[in-house]
Amino acid sequence: MSTPTEWDVAHVLSEPTRRAVYDAVRRSRGSLTRDEVAKATGINRRLATFHLDRLAETGLLTTDYARPTGRRGPGAGRPAKRYAAAALELELSVPPRHYVFAARLLAQAIAGEPTDAVAGSMQVARAEGERIGAARRSPGRHTGRRDRNAALAVLADLGYEPATDSAGTLRLRNCPFRAVADVAPELVCGMNCELVGGVFAGLGIDTAEVTLGGAPGDCCVVATIAH
Repeated sequence: MSTPTEWDVAHVLSEPTRRAVYDAVRRSRGSLTRDEVAKATGINRRLATFHLDRLAETGLLTTDYARPTGRRGPGAGRPAKRYAAAALELELSVPPRHYVFAARLLAQAIAGEPTDAVAGSMQVARAEGERIGAARRSPGRHTGRRDRNAALAVLADLGYEPATDSAGTLRLRNCPFRAVADVAPELVCGMNCELVGGVFAGLGIDTAEVTLGGAPGDCCVVATIAH
């Protein structure tokens, strides 16, 4: 079973009864049978089974089988199917936000450079960008179009919502760290610039110029790629 996406979760949990079933299983901190879920939510067993299996198919619940407590040997009955909340964390936001990612970068920077966390943050962001870019780097000759498409794909996956304007400048229409940037704009915008610059470096695009200067409402970073 693959990990569900944020949109999978939004779709599955948008149905109120299914959300109540999921919440009942999560609150239990253990495994529940369909009868126990039906009792906890006040719905019939058949409807509980339908929603439980839908949640399991999506990957939000895990399943196993066990006989009721205290029943063993012949006559104990068939093992009952049980449901438990899967160990996963998902967050849905529109537009995309990646505050956990920002927190990890900052924590890593502080741990590495406790006396100069700002400089450490820039170094960590650059290194992380290079790592991400290198992981998506393809062999072959570089061209302006190919480099631009590769950068667009990676930056889109990071939540920047990139787009190229009529002048050929690559603009980032969304800041994945918006709330953090509102608190510490110089720090976060600097990290954004280093992260994006690192992505280009990791992709092997050495003709890109990454600077600060985004339009209001966009990310602070803009980039140009020479042909």
